[in-house]
Amino acid sequence: LDENIPYTAQMIATITRQQVGTVERALQIFMKLGLVEPLDNGALYMSNIELFIGQSSTEGERKRRARMKISEQKRLSGQVSEAKADICPPEIEIKKEIDIEIEKERELKPGRATPAAYGRYKNVILTEMELSELQAELPDKWEYYIDRLSGYIASTGRKYKNHAATIRRWAADDTAKAAPKKGIPDYTYKEGESL
Repeated sequence: LDENIPYTAQMIATITRQQVGTVERALQIFMKLGLVEPLDNGALYMSNIELFIGQSSTEGERKRRARMKISEQKRLSGQVSEAKADICPPEIEIKKEIDIEIEKERELKPGRATPAAYGRYKNVILTEMELSELQAELPDKWEYYIDRLSGYIASTGRKYKNHAATIRRWAADDTAKAAPKKGIPDYTYKEGESL
């Protein structure tokens, strides 16, 4: 296979999520331009792709030269350095690390009870005090809200700084939605009454 990768029109259509006819027309144009070569078995090869896109990006080449220059200077001056990757973790990874650190800090604060995991997926973190407060504030619905939050966290992957506060907020929102709105006349009546 030297430096070529085989693809059929159907494979390209699947990869690019285009119709096979569109891909075939594009391939005909590529063949006329000499970008693609058909083989006997119907597979298509993109030959000498390096000539069209370059062997490496100029930014990557610049970084590579800078790293080599620094390592050469350190080697000549007698310093020994550890090899470090020139990779910055994605923002999502950084956010996850921060969330983990916040959870650890919450757990390690002196005088604070150790939190426990609750809910169907065991991902709602509450201390005994928070749980007892929720049981007192929401005697009939505290389990419902813990399971609701547990399912929501499991399905969306969202993180909350304070699970007890989130449950209280959801309960308050639900109560506000259920309350009749002011300014709207209420036309309910008891049997035997008239409007």
